[in-house]
Amino acid sequence: MIVYLWRARLKRRPLFFRWSLTLLSAAVWASSVIRFFGGNNFSVNLIYSWGIVGNYALSLTAVLLLYTTLTFLPIPRGFGQIGLTLSLLLWGISIPLDPNIWPNVFSNFTLLGQSIRQFDIWASVWIASWVLPTVATWMLTQKLNSNLPPSLFRNQVQYWLLVVLLLALGSGLGSVQQPGQLGWQQAGVLVVMLAALTGTISLASTTLPDLQLSVRQLLSRVVSGLIVFGLTWGALTLLVRAVRNLPENTPQNGEILLLLVAAALFMGLFTLVNHFITQLSSRIFVPNTMGQEMVTEEFSNAVGNLPEPGQLGQLFLRLVQANLATDEAWLFTTDDGPAGRLILRPLASLDNRALSSLTLSKSSPVNQFLRQNHVPLVQYDVDTLEKFAQLPEAERTSLDNWRRILYKPLHAGDSLIGVLALGLKTSGGTYDQPDYDLLDSMARQISPLLAQAKNITSLRQINEYVFRQNQTLTRDKQHLQELVALYSQFVDLISPELRRPFNTLTREVQQLQTKEDATTLKLASQIDQQISEIKLPIEKLINISSRIQMRNAFNFQIVRLDEVAQQVIRNLRTMAEARRVVVEFNATTPYTTVLGDEDQLLEAAQHVLHNAIKFNKIGGVVQVECGLAGNDLYLRMVDTGVGIPPERLEDIWSGLAKLKANGNGRSAGMGLALTKFIVMAHGGRVDAQSKYGAGSVFTIYLPVHFAD
Repeated sequence: MIVYLWRARLKRRPLFFRWSLTLLSAAVWASSVIRFFGGNNFSVNLIYSWGIVGNYALSLTAVLLLYTTLTFLPIPRGFGQIGLTLSLLLWGISIPLDPNIWPNVFSNFTLLGQSIRQFDIWASVWIASWVLPTVATWMLTQKLNSNLPPSLFRNQVQYWLLVVLLLALGSGLGSVQQPGQLGWQQAGVLVVMLAALTGTISLASTTLPDLQLSVRQLLSRVVSGLIVFGLTWGALTLLVRAVRNLPENTPQNGEILLLLVAAALFMGLFTLVNHFITQLSSRIFVPNTMGQEMVTEEFSNAVGNLPEPGQLGQLFLRLVQANLATDEAWLFTTDDGPAGRLILRPLASLDNRALSSLTLSKSSPVNQFLRQNHVPLVQYDVDTLEKFAQLPEAERTSLDNWRRILYKPLHAGDSLIGVLALGLKTSGGTYDQPDYDLLDSMARQISPLLAQAKNITSLRQINEYVFRQNQTLTRDKQHLQELVALYSQFVDLISPELRRPFNTLTREVQQLQTKEDATTLKLASQIDQQISEIKLPIEKLINISSRIQMRNAFNFQIVRLDEVAQQVIRNLRTMAEARRVVVEFNATTPYTTVLGDEDQLLEAAQHVLHNAIKFNKIGGVVQVECGLAGNDLYLRMVDTGVGIPPERLEDIWSGLAKLKANGNGRSAGMGLALTKFIVMAHGGRVDAQSKYGAGSVFTIYLPVHFAD
C-alpha cells in the first residue's frame, strides 16, 4: 500500500510519511499473529517477544491514525494535540506496567471488594491507549463532516470515518487474547487490512463516489450473491440426495441422464431467478426517487418539438428550479477551443443576468474534471482540494465572482456539451444526495436533447450560410455570363474596325507601287513595311481575343490525365523529331482520373510540352510524369533546356516573359497564360522551377477524382 501511495504521487510529503508509519505499525501487529502458526520453527522466546511487540504496535497504530488525521484534515489542532499527547502518555505508561515485561511491579490489592492485579491495571491503560486516539479521531472527523456541503472532499471525509470505524473494530477484535481462541485476532487482522486499504485509497484519490451509494450498491450485490448461493446450495443438495437414493442396479447412463436434466432445470431456474433477484435487491438498497420519475414525465411532456438551444435551456432551468428549490441557476454550452482549451458560453439563466464567456486552459484542473467526470464539481472542492491548487488565478477569480457552489457537467456519450452552475437553495441550504440523484436524472434527460439542438442549430446556420453563398455565386455567375457576352460582342464589333484602316492603307500603297518613279516606289516600300509592323500586334491581339472567347464554357466529365499526356505527346511527335528531342512518359500511380474538360486539358498540357520541346537543346530529353501528391494528381514535365533566368520566372505565366535560347529571342506568347487559366478553372494550380543553364520543371496539379 505504501508503494501504491508513492506511485500515486501524493504531493503532501508529511501526510505520506505519517500514513506510511501507520501502515508499517499495522503490519507489525498483523505479522505478530503469525507466531501462533510457526510450530517448532519459532522459539519460545521469539513467540513471547513477538506477541509483546505486536500488542504495542496495535495501540501505536491508533495513535498514528490520529497523528495522520491532524495532517490530512483541516480540523482544530488544539483538541487533537491534547488527545495525541494523552494517547502517547498512556501508551508509554502501559509499557512499564506490562506484567509480561516487568512482573510484580506492585502487589495485588483490593478495591471496593474486588481484587486488583497488575494485569488488570495494565490492560485498562493499554486499551485506553488505543481507544482514546480512536475516539478523538472519530469526534474530530465527524465534526468536520457535519459542517461540510455535499462535495468530493466530503466524500473523502466520510471514507476516512469508515477507516476509523474499521480500525476501531479491528483493534477490538485484536484485543481479545484468550488462549486457544485465535479467530478473534485473525478477524481483527482482516478488518484492519480493510481499514488500511480504504485509508490508502482515500488519500490517493480525490474523486471518490458517495459512501452511502457505494454501501447500498455493495449490499445489493452481496445480497444477490447470497441468495444465488443459497439457491445453488439447495439445488446441489437435492441433486446429491437424488443421486444417492438411486437403486443400485441403475445403469450409468441413467445417472448421466439425471445429471443432465438437473443441470438443465438448474440453468433455467438460475436464469429466471437471477434477473428477479437483481431487480429486487436494487429496489431495496438503491431505490429510485419519485422526484426522478416526476422530472422524467414532465420533461418528456414538455419537449414535444425540439426547440432552440436557448429555449431548451430555459425549460431545463425551470425544471431545476421547481425540483431543487433554487433561483440561482445558469446553463453554459461548451466548445473546444484551440490547444485543448474549453470555452464556456452562457446559454440561459433564471435571473436573466448578462454573463460572459469563460475560457479554461488545457492544463486547468477544472477543465480536466469537467471533461472526465459526470459527478458535480463543488466550489468547496475547488477551494480546498490539493488537485485544484494549480488552477490559474484568472480562472479562480472568475469562478469566485460567479458565486456558484456547484457545477454539473452535462455529457452526451463521452462528449462534454454543457455545464449547469447552481447557487444556494432558496432556503439557504446546500444540496444533499437525493438532490444529486435528481440532478443526475435531469442531466441524463437534457444532455442528448441539448446536443441534438446544438447540432440542428449548427446545421441550420450552415444551411443559411450556404444559401447566402449560393445566392452570391448565382449573382456573380450571371454577372460573369453577361460580361463574357458583352466582351464577345465587343470583340466581334472591334475586330473589323481595327482591320479596316489597314485594308484601306494597303490598297493605297499597292497603287503607289504601280508608279514608275523610283522615289515613289521606295517610299511605298517603307510605308508597307511600317504598316506590317503595326498590323502584326493588332492581329495577334485579335487572335488572342478569339481564343479567350472559347473559354466561356467548360464541359466537365471524368478524364484520365495519363491518356491526355500521351495524346499530347502524339500531337507533338513531329516537332520533337524535327528537333531530335526524346519525350519519355511514366505514370507512377494507377489513380489518374480527374474531373475536367478533356479538350481544354489537352490544350493546357500541349502548351507546356510545346515550350519544353521548343526551348530544349537539340538532342535533349523531356520527361513527362503522371503521379499522385496528397489529394492532387500532377503532370510534371522536366526538360534539359537552357532554363529561365530567376528574374523572369515569376512572369512566365502572364505571357509577358521573353526567353532566350541559343542567342535567339523567343517569346512564350500567351500559351502558358492560357494553361494557368485552364488549370485554375479546374480547381488546380501550376508550378514552375528552373535553374538557369540546367533546364526547367513545369508541373500541373489537379484534384484527383476517385471513380465509384
